[in-house]
Amino acid sequence: MHARRLELISIRANMPYRAAMSVLILSLLCGCGRPPADKSLDASGSQNLPFDRQPRSTGISPSQSLIPSTTKLPEGTPIPVRLESPVSSASAHAGDSFSAVVDEPIVVDGQTRVAGGTRATGRVLEARASGQAENSLEPGYVRIVLVSFNVKGKAIAIETSSIFAKGGSRDERKPAAGAASGTGQNSEPRSRDIVLGVDRHLNFRLAQTVDLE
Repeated sequence: MHARRLELISIRANMPYRAAMSVLILSLLCGCGRPPADKSLDASGSQNLPFDRQPRSTGISPSQSLIPSTTKLPEGTPIPVRLESPVSSASAHAGDSFSAVVDEPIVVDGQTRVAGGTRATGRVLEARASGQAENSLEPGYVRIVLVSFNVKGKAIAIETSSIFAKGGSRDERKPAAGAASGTGQNSEPRSRDIVLGVDRHLNFRLAQTVDLE
């Protein structure tokens, strides 16, 4: 009888340990049976591939940087134009506008970004007529830039390199042979102002990348 009581006491003492071991074994079996969590699944349960994910707010998507823009003109792009209105140092003033047209299509990466014949607007940055100062022999000059394109009826502001043009040196003309008597030995000096006439071809370059849309 005494031995039977000792056996019961031993069984009861070992019951908490056995129960703990059973719980541990069950938890291990459940953990091994579950598939690993897929961190690439979004809240809806669909899988996101790397190129489908939204770019970070602090960076640029790598896939987006590999796609060239079809609406931008990069810095340094040549812009050949033909004047539609003359610019003369004798009459121009800083701030005056002039009109021109794109002489040839502007092509980037094999695509025409600006069609030939597109209208453009320019501005006079500096101008001075010859002989403005008393007894001055300095020729006249102008400095001009382009300021906009008219693309699909929309004015697109641009920044370009400037073109500086200056009048030539003073020349005195000799009378032609057989000229009528009484004419002076020298005629009036030739104008020393610079005139950029209609249909004059000029080449500018973009000073800053511009988006045409």
